[in-house]
Amino acid sequence: MAKVVIIGYGQMLYSLIEGVISANHTILGVFRNDRIRYNKFELFFKDIFNPSKDYTNIKSKKLYDIKAKSVNSPEFIEEIKKLNPDLIMVGSWAEKFKKNILNLVPCINFHPSLLPKNRGANPYFWAIYLNQKVTGLTVHYMDERFDRGDIILQEAITIDELETGKSLKDKATKLAKVLAGDVLNQFDNGQIQPIKQNEEFATYEKQLTDREVIIDLNKPKEDVSRHLRALYPWADPYVKVFRHYLKIEKYEFLEVDESSENKKTYEIIENNKKYFILKGSDFLIKIYK
Repeated sequence: MAKVVIIGYGQMLYSLIEGVISANHTILGVFRNDRIRYNKFELFFKDIFNPSKDYTNIKSKKLYDIKAKSVNSPEFIEEIKKLNPDLIMVGSWAEKFKKNILNLVPCINFHPSLLPKNRGANPYFWAIYLNQKVTGLTVHYMDERFDRGDIILQEAITIDELETGKSLKDKATKLAKVLAGDVLNQFDNGQIQPIKQNEEFATYEKQLTDREVIIDLNKPKEDVSRHLRALYPWADPYVKVFRHYLKIEKYEFLEVDESSENKKTYEIIENNKKYFILKGSDFLIKIYK
C-alpha cells in the first residue's frame, strides 16, 4: 500500500485524509495551513484554546502533525526525508513548491476545475460567475508552475442552475475523497499514465478583488443572481448606492410591477427599518438590513 504525506486545509484536506484511509493506504503525516499562518507561539496557544477544524481532525485520527514553517523550508525537507513517503498529496494550498521538494518525492495536487481551464485562484467562484455549465476535479503532478503539471485523473462536475460557491466546493471535495483512493490504487499498480495539458485551452483566474464583490444592478437578473451565488461564501457582496457601499447579507428578488417599471436602475423603491428595495435592470432586489 502507498505511503503518503498530505498537505492542505479545510474540506479538501479532510476529504483527502478520508479517501486515503478508506482505500487502506497509509498516511505518514499531515502538514496543515495553520503552520504557515501563525508563528510557533501563536499556534501553541491557538491549538490549546481555539483549535482549528484541521487540527481537531488530525488529532482525532491520531495522525502525525508535521511541524515546519513552509513546504520549502529545511525543516519540512528533513521531515520528508525521515518519513520517506511514496507521494505527497496536496489539497488547497497557496505556496508554490520549489525544486528542493519537487525533486525529492512526487507531488500531486487536487485542483477543482477541468485543467487546463480555470487555473489559478478560486475556480469555484469563477466557474459559476463565468456561467460555465461543467467544471470538475483534476489530479495532476506538480511542478514549479501553478496548475500546469501533467494530468493523472480528471472527473467532470455539472454546475446546477442554482449552484453556489459553497455547494460547488462540496461536490468537488466529495469527489476528491473518491479520486484520492483511485490515484493511489493506480500508483500501487503502476497504472498511472499522465497526460500533458493542452496550452491552447488554458485559462487563468485571479484572486478576488474589490471589483468582483461589487454587484452591477444594470445587468440582467440572471447575471446578478449568478454573481451573488458565486461569491457565497468567499466574500460579502456590495452594491453602490449614492456613493455608499451597502453590504448584501440576505436578499430576495422581486418582480417589477407597474409602480416601479419606469424607475431608474439603483433607484430606491422602498426603505424601512427591516429592508430596502432597489430597482435593477429587469428586477427588484429586496436587501434586508
